[in-house]
Amino acid sequence: MSEMTATVENVETTEKKTSKFSIKGLIEKYENLGYRAKKKISFVISRIFLYFVLIEMAYLFILPFLYIFSTAFMTSNDYLDPTVEWIPTTIEWSNFSKAFVGLNYINSFIQSAGTSILSAIFQTLSCAIIGYAIGRFKFKGRNLIFFFVVLVLLIPPQTTILSSYGMWSTLGMINTWAPIVLPCIFGLGYRGALFVLIYMYFFQRVPDVLDDAARIDGAGPIRLFIQIMLPLVKSAIAIVCIFSFVWHWNDNYETPTYMFKEDIMTLQPKLEKIRTFYSEYVTAGDSSATIFEKAMSEPMLFAGCLMVMIPVLLVYIFGQKQLTQGIERMGIIE
Repeated sequence: MSEMTATVENVETTEKKTSKFSIKGLIEKYENLGYRAKKKISFVISRIFLYFVLIEMAYLFILPFLYIFSTAFMTSNDYLDPTVEWIPTTIEWSNFSKAFVGLNYINSFIQSAGTSILSAIFQTLSCAIIGYAIGRFKFKGRNLIFFFVVLVLLIPPQTTILSSYGMWSTLGMINTWAPIVLPCIFGLGYRGALFVLIYMYFFQRVPDVLDDAARIDGAGPIRLFIQIMLPLVKSAIAIVCIFSFVWHWNDNYETPTYMFKEDIMTLQPKLEKIRTFYSEYVTAGDSSATIFEKAMSEPMLFAGCLMVMIPVLLVYIFGQKQLTQGIERMGIIE
């Protein structure tokens, strides 16, 4: 027994010495390497760590989309089956047809696209004018205006929704596009103050010599703004336009507050009511349907989510180059 114990101890001691020797040997080899070799090894190790972090972050962002995409094609039985996780046994195309009818997709798509596109266009132009004025001109009250811009950004919209609703109701503009589009004409709207700050940041980084050269050539403020300044801030225009469209498209607070009639509702509030549509659909098809069967609306709900997400994904895909250039431009300027 003692001989066996001694043998085990000898083996463990030998393994420890071998591991120490190997680690020590690697350290010694690394220290004996040249500067370029050390730099290359450090570069490879840092890249491996960077890609590992990026892959993990990408996985966290892509996982919900993959779950929505997978569930959208599932039947109710597959959704309840714990053995079916990602790949459905049967593809249920009827989920999309039900979601299409439940969302009243064509009409709701027109409402969402109309309000989002018009808001993005007006907000991009008006915020550019305000940001140009604050960022390039020095006048009395400039700091006060800047203070109010920041204040508008900090005030939650929930605190002003009642007074805003009363104003639009008095003007008779409830259940129209006006409460969403008109504020964008004046640089307000959803996240308008943030877009003003983005433009101001870009305009302040443009060298002053361009203004002086343009004025010597006889250019006025309007011509200077249109022909010289706007081409220099194309990155800011792309960022503001994309973000404004996406945020107005995904707005689930202000839009349903002002536009709550069925024929003028956008896709986001319609998506919340899809469960009610499914319950009525099941009841119409089978009067003996149980409450549990009526509640099984998740596959159709995720199909509707996928249909609502597709336009936003297309905007990001086609605007990805301009968006990344804008972010890179901000880093270069800084």
